[in-house]
Amino acid sequence: MKTNFQDKVILTIDDLAAYTGWSKSYIYKKTSDGTLKFSKPLGKTIFFSKEWVDKFLLSASNQTASEIDSNAANYVTLKNAAL
Repeated sequence: MKTNFQDKVILTIDDLAAYTGWSKSYIYKKTSDGTLKFSKPLGKTIFFSKEWVDKFLLSASNQTASEIDSNAANYVTLKNAAL
């Protein structure tokens, strides 16, 4: 059964595993080491904000070659202006 994650705001651990492809043991490890933000309102079941998960998954995205060139040019321009 496929879940339509587009309509979900809150994810359970099963949802998160299906959404990311991560194993539940990996998710539990990342919650216990503080990497994954979660909510545990009744002290047993943990929940995740899909919005936060999406931001987390995209947080370490790579820059394109043109973005790197542009950032380098800006850096050199600012450095030369400071001299």
